[in-house]
Amino acid sequence: MRKMFRRPTHKEGLYLVLIGLLYLAGVLYVYLNDLSWTALFSYGLLQPQGVTGEEARLVEIETPLSWNIPQVLWFISIKSSAVLVELFQYWVVGMLIAAALVVFVPWERVKQKMGYGGFFSNLVAATAGAVVPICSCGIVPVLGGMIQAGIPLGPTMAFLIAAPMISLPAVFITAGVLGWKLALGRILGTYFIALGVGGVLSYWQRRERVLRRFVKLAVTPNLSPELQQFAFKVGMALSKNPNRLPTERLAPGAEEKLFLLAEAGILDRDKDGLWHLPVVSESSSGAAGACFVLPSGDAKLSLLKRVHKMLQTAWDLFLQLNYYLVLAVVIAGAIKVLIPTNVVVSLVGGASLNSVLITSMIAVFAYVCTYVEVPTALALMHKGMGGGATLAYLLGGPGLSLPSLAMLSGVFTARVLALYVGLSFLGCVMAGYLFNLIVR
Repeated sequence: MRKMFRRPTHKEGLYLVLIGLLYLAGVLYVYLNDLSWTALFSYGLLQPQGVTGEEARLVEIETPLSWNIPQVLWFISIKSSAVLVELFQYWVVGMLIAAALVVFVPWERVKQKMGYGGFFSNLVAATAGAVVPICSCGIVPVLGGMIQAGIPLGPTMAFLIAAPMISLPAVFITAGVLGWKLALGRILGTYFIALGVGGVLSYWQRRERVLRRFVKLAVTPNLSPELQQFAFKVGMALSKNPNRLPTERLAPGAEEKLFLLAEAGILDRDKDGLWHLPVVSESSSGAAGACFVLPSGDAKLSLLKRVHKMLQTAWDLFLQLNYYLVLAVVIAGAIKVLIPTNVVVSLVGGASLNSVLITSMIAVFAYVCTYVEVPTALALMHKGMGGGATLAYLLGGPGLSLPSLAMLSGVFTARVLALYVGLSFLGCVMAGYLFNLIVR
């Protein structure tokens, strides 16, 4: 009998309902107020009809701030719903891509080819991010699929950084609107950040070899039947023994196989070298360790059954990450109401605050979806912002905003996020200062 899609937990069900209500609210608001459907689905904007040109990426209905708290909360909720409508289509596509990677890509073969990553692998991944058409809205679930398909953390993070920053459309839009100097600065700055973060993560993963120290997601990787059977035996031994076990008691002479399971996220190892099953939260798929990869003969599954498993995996990923989607859109809605684009322009556009450092900080607190950062930067330049500060904004806006970090927190642990934010912020500042020194 074909396995059905798993039922969501109570908490997961609550967020599913909330996503449905938010989506419906955004669509109904646009319909009832005769607003632009194109602006809603393309940019997540509540925009009057008839707006054209670059203004179409920025203009939104006025949401005046006041001390009327219910009114402010209403504006936040309705703008959050608009962001959700735009994000959701990319989110679903990202889930399907991630699930396809998990089901169709042989984990062990990828692991043998790529190891723990390195400069060349990170460079290739960053370049792939420039040519693969995945926007910042849909890339987060794809990251989970890349990791569970065996792609090392370094290249995965390099891809994450490059995809929204230097995708081909973003580069050509930057060149056409802001000039080739800023476009070239954007490319070089992105590679610097991507290779820096990717290099540190490759070193960390090579040293520690335990995926659970870096990644939160629990998704069954596509293991060979032999490794699945080994995982099942190990999992049964650990589940029957309340204590953690050393290698010589758990699987004598098979430490490398145990590390393979740790690198797949199925086992964990403490600082004393004792093996145990990882702790999996209620919101995950509900099982950990070897029971999670019970031998199923995946290598011999028909195409139809693989597609069915892909859909199951996509559904499971969605249930694990839907909380972070809701959190991200609520943060985005709050930012759009409390710190709208015209406020950002007034803060960093004048000569007195025209600084690379301040602009990099503003980029963290301003919600910017992919391809919208360019017209926003143009508006900032018209207000007097210099080239270096503009470059810092272009680098930081798509990937460092609070909504993006909220979604990423569903995939990566705190120390990976801290590395990503710290080196990315530093890279934005350095790129901006160097641009000001070189380009006069």
